[in-house]
Amino acid sequence: MNTRDLDYFQKLCELKNFSQVAAHFGVTQPTITMALKRLEAHFKIQLIDRDQSHGRVTVTAAGAQLAAHAAVITHQLAVAETELARARTTQIQLGLPPIIGSFYFPRLAPALLKSGLMDQLHTHEAGSDRLLADLRAGHLDVALLGSIGPLSSGPFCLVVAPDHPLAKAGPVAFATLAETPLVSLTEGFVHTKALAWFTKATGVHPRIVYRTPDVAILKQMVKAGVGAALLARVAVVPEDGLVALPLTEPGQPTFDMALVTGAQLVPSPAMQRFLTLVTASKGDS
Repeated sequence: MNTRDLDYFQKLCELKNFSQVAAHFGVTQPTITMALKRLEAHFKIQLIDRDQSHGRVTVTAAGAQLAAHAAVITHQLAVAETELARARTTQIQLGLPPIIGSFYFPRLAPALLKSGLMDQLHTHEAGSDRLLADLRAGHLDVALLGSIGPLSSGPFCLVVAPDHPLAKAGPVAFATLAETPLVSLTEGFVHTKALAWFTKATGVHPRIVYRTPDVAILKQMVKAGVGAALLARVAVVPEDGLVALPLTEPGQPTFDMALVTGAQLVPSPAMQRFLTLVTASKGDS
């Protein structure tokens, strides 16, 4: 079967017009017609109903079913082309959320340097949701993601400035934030999902006064007294000059980290060394 026929067929199901499909691909209309005939002959079933008298094109039930499969096939072929093109290089495309990058990656860096892998890494920073989508699309080889599955884990906490009224409160209930403004990371970060859990579990919806995709900016906003923030405890270091308060809600989520690769990844020698280093560091994280 010619995979190009599937491309033509998908577009025909979308546009329902042979001439428009031909124009889209820069081919003649008979090319599209012959592609359809080959598919119908292969599957031994009618895929498109052409009403010549009214000039209408209708996709049959079988055609709709094939179109759904064709979308998966063409997507996987595109992913394969991307991955195989990258396999010809020695570069490792690594997805790294900012918080994981700031607290975990520096611990891994000495081993990467020693193994000669540091120069082969090309890192991409974004929230875990975005990186997972890039991984599925074949744009990344591997990613260290939040909330997918535990490589290491830890609690979330409330972060405030040293002069904040809650700074000396010790462990606090999330309900305490009913009158406390918050600064938050934007959608796509694990933290927004954790915040949604706390609001649903307690019924308290704090007022979010500022959102940012940058963890460093979020910390500066907290330090300046703009508001408190919900952060993974591992993301708060002494140099930040902030106070991390444990939250007392039972059953609360933890910040989990997982090493994730594409389902079809066949690791290169360099990639295998990288995976081995990361999994070996699990006990040290």
